[in-house]
Amino acid sequence: MNRIVLVLGVVATIFLGSCAASIDLTVNPDRSGLLSVRADIPGAAAARLQSFRAVGGDSQADVPFFDIPAIRNEVASRGIEPLVTEGPSPNSFRGTFSLRNLEDAAADPELAGRDLLKLERIGDETTFSFSLSRKNAEALPALFPGLDPYVLEALAPPALDPYPVTMAEYREMLTALLGDAAMKEFDSAATKILIRTPGPITKASGGIVSGKTFLVELKLLDLLVLENPITFSLSWK
Repeated sequence: MNRIVLVLGVVATIFLGSCAASIDLTVNPDRSGLLSVRADIPGAAAARLQSFRAVGGDSQADVPFFDIPAIRNEVASRGIEPLVTEGPSPNSFRGTFSLRNLEDAAADPELAGRDLLKLERIGDETTFSFSLSRKNAEALPALFPGLDPYVLEALAPPALDPYPVTMAEYREMLTALLGDAAMKEFDSAATKILIRTPGPITKASGGIVSGKTFLVELKLLDLLVLENPITFSLSWK
């Protein structure tokens, strides 16, 4: 398993493992798109995660969490053009990607049949929906190579466990594993997804609509545990 790869597939997919991430997607009238991604792992969490990687034999503190060549190769294999991919620091990533056709991206074999992402066009209206639960959480590692295996093993996300623990139990485990400082960062960690549509948004759920923009914030711990399903959708003309 490689390190984190920051690609949303088509419109929005979770970046699992960053403590602070933002995803900005502009959808064009021809259904092409421009995707900008930012991710940062704060200091205390980064230090603890590096210690888990060291257990696996990679003890260099400045080894980046984000494998830029792997990111570029992964997105290119999905028909997504990487315009900018850089790591300003070992704990951060910035990327801009060009999506030639959102419908083609949604038909990716890794997504098909998993009911995770859907993009439908009926008449002059396009609907995008996202639905993540413990029933389809196993799709996440397939959508992007994911965390360094030693880090993933240490975090042990309940969402990927056939016998998951509760949020309270998982927080107690993480606090013992990471310490109080890193746990505070995990508690506040979230991925903010902003979608800019080419036409008026006619209906939406699970987020905030303002003009032609849709904003949703997904808490990292909610994603790791999936005690409750996470869903959102929007339609536009």
